[in-house]
Amino acid sequence: MQRKVLIAEDNTELNDMLRNYLIKAGHAVYQAFDGEQAVDMALKLKPDIMILDIMMPKRDGYDVCRTVRKSLNIPIIVASAKETEEDKIALFELGADDYITKPFSFKEAVTRVNAQLRRYYEFNKREKTEERRMGELVVYPERFEARVMGEALKLSAKEFKMLDVLTENADRIFSKSQLIDRVWGTDEYIDENTVAVTVARLREKLSEKGVSNIQTVWGLGYKWQS
Repeated sequence: MQRKVLIAEDNTELNDMLRNYLIKAGHAVYQAFDGEQAVDMALKLKPDIMILDIMMPKRDGYDVCRTVRKSLNIPIIVASAKETEEDKIALFELGADDYITKPFSFKEAVTRVNAQLRRYYEFNKREKTEERRMGELVVYPERFEARVMGEALKLSAKEFKMLDVLTENADRIFSKSQLIDRVWGTDEYIDENTVAVTVARLREKLSEKGVSNIQTVWGLGYKWQS
């Protein structure tokens, strides 16, 4: 199945080169060259994945990521020359799923896109129950959706995957390294700090709805307390 990829990058040459590599990989590619266009296209097209630059005119990548994440639960890969730990954590807190530092290999970018698509759309074709009820929380694995008392939670792709893993294995303790394998996979480098940020963000969204089942087991990791 051909997947829709939206590239939001104001450097025309870089945008076009990345588009060409992704088309060769079999994807349908759409291009945005500033932040306003990126948001507009994302909300109208509802792409399967987005590659997002940070320094763009009209609206920067931080604003785009924040706005798109409110409406869409798609993987977002940030491509930026910013490479400090603080920059990466800030983007993960806004809902980014992966981060690639410029200058990057186009082949690596395609590999990361394919890995995200495989994880979120193909790996989850495995058989699961249609819904998973955990008190007031209901998780719909096939639909990438979670609701509390009927109201949908606005989760990033990584946040939903984290919730899916923990609720599917209630009362089981997962170390940070195990969660990296389950949520991000072994084909991308993620440090344990990112796990803590993702869990904290997920906890906050759940607690706003009165759900507080994610427990920290000090020295061991996290679990969903049934």
